[in-house]
Amino acid sequence: MLEFWSAFGDNVDQKLAKEFEARTGNQLMIRKFSIDEMKAELLLASRSKNYMPDVAWVPSDFLGLHKFIGITPIPKVWIKQEQLEPAAKQSAMVGDSYMGLPLFLGNHLMLFYDKSKITTPIATWEQLQVLSEKEPDKIHISYSVRDMYFFSAFFSLFHPNIPLDQLQFDDDKCSEALAFYYNLAQLNHLNNECNSLCSRQLFIDHKASYLIDGDWAVSNLIEEFGSDLGITSLPSYQGIPMQSLSGGKVLIMTKASFQDPEKRVMIKQLMELAQDKEFLTRLINEHQYISASTEVNQTVIVPNKKIMNAVYQQYLQSQPMPTSLRVSFVWEALARGASRHSDGMPEKETMKYIRNLIDRFTTKVEGL
Repeated sequence: MLEFWSAFGDNVDQKLAKEFEARTGNQLMIRKFSIDEMKAELLLASRSKNYMPDVAWVPSDFLGLHKFIGITPIPKVWIKQEQLEPAAKQSAMVGDSYMGLPLFLGNHLMLFYDKSKITTPIATWEQLQVLSEKEPDKIHISYSVRDMYFFSAFFSLFHPNIPLDQLQFDDDKCSEALAFYYNLAQLNHLNNECNSLCSRQLFIDHKASYLIDGDWAVSNLIEEFGSDLGITSLPSYQGIPMQSLSGGKVLIMTKASFQDPEKRVMIKQLMELAQDKEFLTRLINEHQYISASTEVNQTVIVPNKKIMNAVYQQYLQSQPMPTSLRVSFVWEALARGASRHSDGMPEKETMKYIRNLIDRFTTKVEGL
């Protein structure tokens, strides 16, 4: 048996466990965590040298913490490198090492709308601002105000083409991004505590005309809207395209489990299953995900599968998530800063606070 920690809410891990047992006779014991809980648990477990998973399924930005969460590189001979999408390598490698095996690519944000009600979707934030002026009482767009992953996409409007881990955060442009984000929420009557479920429900209930959400929401939205679900690019602002971050959902393994001969055999079996074309094809057909396999994507994501093809095209427009140590602390710092801003801290002070937190977290962990 392998202990398998999962940071994702879908049931792919259960399907992986079922297939793993059917093919090998071995089992995965699954423990679920939220993404924030997973990061904390891995850091604590590695420090205490006590209770660690054998393998885990995590977002690719965790890989920057590889020295501190007890994970080890995956042997390159275990990975079918020729099969990987080019961006998959970027989401799985730190330096020259594969610190994770990518299973799915994406985690990117898109703009959703109801094609039965909207023929030509908006393309700019300026168009949405005009709609808000005409109908100030209406929710024209909903998004998860509380989730800092959504906030991160707005930096691209003010600092285009700068990777997240290279932003300084305390400059005027980042302050403008913060003001823009919360002014937009206020214009659309979105509470600062509105999360993904809240914002998605507003769209499903036809209270919001547009929705910003991720590829993880596609299956749910298809159930509600069917072929009327429209997907398009995030709105531009002042001629600058808006880019969501994207990354991978990667399998990682711990040092201790790799050093155990019996577990190492089972982990290799799991990695082989995660690269099996037939199994991946079934998963992406069921979940509308983008596989890490170029061949599987080219076979399954064909033009007549309009929604899946749209998700893939939006992924190609996204900005790859860095796998550096610094980006590992961005989400917590943004969340704490957003909370201070909601309590009345001005934009410039908030962004200075965020930068100081990121620098402090990074320095502290580097000193461990």
